[in-house]
Amino acid sequence: MFHTGLRSGTAVQADESAPDSELYFQRCRWCHTTTFQRLLCPTCGSTDLAPELSEGEGVISVRRGVAAADADLWPVHMTEGFVVRCRVDGPPHAVRPGVRVKVSGTAVSGRRPVVRLCEEVPLDGWY
Repeated sequence: MFHTGLRSGTAVQADESAPDSELYFQRCRWCHTTTFQRLLCPTCGSTDLAPELSEGEGVISVRRGVAAADADLWPVHMTEGFVVRCRVDGPPHAVRPGVRVKVSGTAVSGRRPVVRLCEEVPLDGWY
């Protein structure tokens, strides 16, 4: 299990061999904006951010201007409203914007969340 996000100012890591991981995000106590691993609220600038547990479900978004080092990272819009860059576990032909995903763990290097595809996509890309 891996707790990604800020909790008491630091990332919290538990047993990584657990099958399901927990993803923590932050909610501003003033304006209720959700964010991921920030020191200040991106909307109002408050430092009063409370950690909350995410449901772990989201949708892959369009990525632009990807550096070679980040070629395997995709932005994922989580159901709570924040965006996190994740590694996607699935066949390369199926990883594309609009596909639903669920948190499944973390990558060993860089400690990025890993998500798995919720739906199988045929090889040709059509349903």
